[in-house]
Amino acid sequence: MKLRKYQAATMKEAVAQVKADLGPTAMIVATRQVRRGFLGTGVEVTAAIEAAEPEVEDLLLPPLEERSTVAPSPSSTPPTPAALSDADVERIMAPLRSELRALKVQLRGAPSKDDESIAKELSSMREALARITAKEKAPAASLQELARTHTISGPTLGKVVALVGPTGAGKTTTIAKLAAKAALGRRQKVALISVDTYRVGGEEQIRIFADIIGVPLIIVHKLENLAETVAGLEGYSHIFIDTAGRSPRDVEALDELVRALRAIPGLETHLTLPAGSTVRWIDGWVQRLGGLRLDRLLFTKVDEADELEELVRAPARHDIPVSYVTTGQRVPEDIEDATESRLLSLAGARIVRGEAA
Repeated sequence: MKLRKYQAATMKEAVAQVKADLGPTAMIVATRQVRRGFLGTGVEVTAAIEAAEPEVEDLLLPPLEERSTVAPSPSSTPPTPAALSDADVERIMAPLRSELRALKVQLRGAPSKDDESIAKELSSMREALARITAKEKAPAASLQELARTHTISGPTLGKVVALVGPTGAGKTTTIAKLAAKAALGRRQKVALISVDTYRVGGEEQIRIFADIIGVPLIIVHKLENLAETVAGLEGYSHIFIDTAGRSPRDVEALDELVRALRAIPGLETHLTLPAGSTVRWIDGWVQRLGGLRLDRLLFTKVDEADELEELVRAPARHDIPVSYVTTGQRVPEDIEDATESRLLSLAGARIVRGEAA
């Protein structure tokens, strides 16, 4: 094997020199960056070829800047380099073998702390992916099984009840239904509180309901005054709080509401959602209101939904029973206690639009 070194400004030029000098069968065995005097930096290429050549005395060509820039005439014969001995070849190959051994040690050596951290993270990701895959492949539990293994329904037990949830869920109408059932149906002393001062017409709507039912209505314009207002209604058997609907992305407003409600002792909170809500929507609201204890789920607009399995699956998934379902706009008729049998019946059958369930 014959080895030679070439220096050039670029790798392309160096390869061209190798091919011109040693032919297309030459192999490049090493490269490195070198200083080339006033020419700046360049590359040095070590090439090898197995061929019968006249032996040369010196493997190295002179640096590029020391070569003549005048091309030899066609009749001129380039000097024939002398041959290298086996000892010279071994001396040149020794650094290459040493570098290869060093690379093998780096590749096969003990992992660094960063490597161990990456390996642990990859392992955790594989485990999580395996769990998700297994869960997706596992058959969904039947509605009857969920009802048998979880408490999916539960009555209202609190004296002070607040309805929270997204805009358009029907909280104000539902509050009116609950107040009417307590005040007119059970002859209890009821008070209404509204903090829905953002929605256009919200205050007028609940005031009309309060006047029809014949119960007092207190409008709270500042959430920091809510707990004090509730404390001033100690003589009432039931207090219902209507809150403003919010977007789950309105983090600041939701956090303010959560702080105000947490300051009320013995509060029972009902997350109020349309019955046709998706799994993602329901789970997102439960997570977003995680700073507030959610005692019940309340599903509205059952008459407008086609798929109702979440009436059973959501309470089982979050261990939050359902208190009521609403089935229309009539006050107070279109509201029902959410019993286990009723939820199973609704979840297992489609509801005809416009009919009470």
